[in-house]
Amino acid sequence: MMIESIASDRYVRALFNAAKKTSEEQLVERDLMGLKLELKRSGLKSFVENPRYPLQIKLNAIEKISSMFESSLTANFLRILLIHSRVGLFEQIVDRYIDLLRESKKIVVCHVLLVEQPSDTFLVNAKKQLERITGKIADIRVYTDPAVLGGIRLKIKHYVLDVTYRKSLESMKDRLLEGQYLKR
Repeated sequence: MMIESIASDRYVRALFNAAKKTSEEQLVERDLMGLKLELKRSGLKSFVENPRYPLQIKLNAIEKISSMFESSLTANFLRILLIHSRVGLFEQIVDRYIDLLRESKKIVVCHVLLVEQPSDTFLVNAKKQLERITGKIADIRVYTDPAVLGGIRLKIKHYVLDVTYRKSLESMKDRLLEGQYLKR
């Protein structure tokens, strides 16, 4: 898994740098997102990943669909992935590309879990606070789950702050089971 991560990071950085040089970061992003959806929807993913089909047939297929791309970089990049047998890394590369694009625009994705849909006022205030704390533009993604009972869970990249009632109750239950509240 680690080697795949290193390989995908090299490919995505090369693509991102090429897109940045030609000012086509947005075009490549749209191409990659569209292709990611298409690969899932159609049988194209299994076709290009299948070693039984010769490379030239796969390259011809990429050539035929390349007219749907807004940037020629996307088709060239796909050819490189095919030639180097790295098509299996495509989804990981797309996700990392989007991360790099956000980082370059100083955007941070903030996942917020609440018991119910928040008010507009809450979202505006949360956005201001998150932007002040992170120093970046906050892209807030709100998720709801009645099972959290109340409170909030905030996830920014790999950092998680969980102050939901459910988490507090679980923590209290664990401490009770460990005997921390017993008088001695």
